Amino acid sequence: MAKVIKRNIDAGLAIVIGLFLVFVSIIGVNKLIEIKQVDAATTDTAGITVSATVAQTISINVSSSALDLGTLAVGSVSVTSTNFTVKTNAANGYTVTIEGYGDGSTGGLYGTTTSYLVTSTATTLSAGTEGYGAQGTSTNPAKLKIYSAYDYVGTDQVGALATTPANFASSSSPTTGDTGGLYLKAAISSVTPADTYNDYITLTATGSF
Repeated sequence: MAKVIKRNIDAGLAIVIGLFLVFVSIIGVNKLIEIKQVDAATTDTAGITVSATVAQTISINVSSSALDLGTLAVGSVSVTSTNFTVKTNAANGYTVTIEGYGDGSTGGLYGTTTSYLVTSTATTLSAGTEGYGAQGTSTNPAKLKIYSAYDYVGTDQVGALATTPANFASSSSPTTGDTGGLYLKAAISSVTPADTYNDYITLTATGSF
């Protein structure tokens, strides 16, 4: 009887020890296989590239595109004028050139019937002597400069109107509107043929972008 009881105690003790070992093993495995909680991201960023284009712009306009020197007389020097305005976003400003048409090869006032040419040269005009040319002026000389060959407003000295472009005015910076003046002067002699005389003037603005 005592042996039976002892065997039962030993068996119970073995079960308890076995359960304890299983419990210890489970705890060990849980520590080895530890799952860490990772918080989800709450912010993110995205980059955006923005591009744009600004075109180069330049324009020149005149206040009058048709000038009339009137009826030329031997005893006087005739004059007519128009204003010109330049606008540009050119960082280094612009240059304005001037050229005439004359008879197509030489600048001057061309007689439409006689084909006579009152030649344009750089000279000082005087009543009774044939001549024709241009002058320039600026409303803001510190900004818009007239080239010395034409900077004679207030006198009868003129620059030539050749059939090839000549520098007339310039500026070294962009502008929302620089304004200058173009003056045309002419004189005839007593033997200048009667006729209707014409010329075609071209002002060209070129930007320094």
